[in-house]
Amino acid sequence: GQNSAGADLRELPDLEPEEIARRLAKTRQELSNRRKILIKNLPPDTSTQEVHEILKEYELKYCFVDRNKGTAFVTLLNGDQAQDAIRSLHHSTVRGRLINVTLQPTDSLLCLTNLPHTFTSQQFEELVRTYGNIERSFLVYSELTGHSKGYGFVEYMKKDSASRARSELLGRPMGDRSLMVQWMDVNQLSQEENLHSKCLCVDRLPLDLCDSEELAQIFSETYKPVFCQLAQDEGSPIRGFGVVEYENAEQAEAVLTVMDRTLVGGQEVRLSLCSPGTSGRSTLAALIAAQGMILSNRKGLLPEPNLAQLLTSMTNPAIFFFKCVCLCLTFALLGNGLVLQNLLHMQLAQQQLLHIKDKRISSVRHLCLCVCVCSVY
Repeated sequence: GQNSAGADLRELPDLEPEEIARRLAKTRQELSNRRKILIKNLPPDTSTQEVHEILKEYELKYCFVDRNKGTAFVTLLNGDQAQDAIRSLHHSTVRGRLINVTLQPTDSLLCLTNLPHTFTSQQFEELVRTYGNIERSFLVYSELTGHSKGYGFVEYMKKDSASRARSELLGRPMGDRSLMVQWMDVNQLSQEENLHSKCLCVDRLPLDLCDSEELAQIFSETYKPVFCQLAQDEGSPIRGFGVVEYENAEQAEAVLTVMDRTLVGGQEVRLSLCSPGTSGRSTLAALIAAQGMILSNRKGLLPEPNLAQLLTSMTNPAIFFFKCVCLCLTFALLGNGLVLQNLLHMQLAQQQLLHIKDKRISSVRHLCLCVCVCSVY
């Protein structure tokens, strides 16, 4: 529920060793469950039937042969069969030709971060399967406690499903957190140890914290970070967050447990593990870009102001006021198309509107005038 979504790691109950082992085994199984293989260098006239014959030891779920390229795309029953087929058939011969059998590359893999730690694998699956058929999905669990580390992976059968999931889930509120979604390189997930992130995103920092050195000092109490940077130091107009990278995943997890929801400069900060496999600097750049996308999406959600609709709703001051808010924010956000540069303008427009609301201006004429003033900002 909404309350449990706000629980921090320190409050979660201890799990039985059997439950920890079960969760880790499930993730391991899904991680290795890559069942799509690619067979290259087949004779040009190879038929689907011949590929079925080559793979007669296995259960084929899908098979497509591109005769022009001498390539077959095959989906087997599971990852074990795929690995076995690669071991048995890679560099074997078909009618005198040496064939290559490898796992298919995928461009449909996403990493979702900033999930509530109480989010179950079932809830995660329900969340991601809305957007299309899933090849595999799994949460990443702590090897120490068995609790979710707050992120997971989903691979869709089709790229467009993954694209839709990314655009619709990015920035979605989850309890008191907002989801982050990033594309993942499947090769970064080849080993189990690659699943565990060394980078933490620190959010909700006091806006007057302007020094990355100061942030590094705060986050050096348990372990010394190898990278620590505030977003604004990388040219981000969005303040109040940064990335801290540690030497290994165990250190990052320990700091997450100790520091999440603690006070920094009088404000309760939020910590979350970032997508694994990239450096702190690359992670920060990706997060800044994602924040920009979230703002662009929100801008796109604002209704287009329609003069006829505005005029018909003028009799209801509440509705008219709401539309004025939308109009102001639209003007403030559009600017020259660079949304991020207009954040300050947006804040000024909001301040103007709050000022208007406080004075309880009921006159439509005054409101119209104020809207014009705000849009100039």
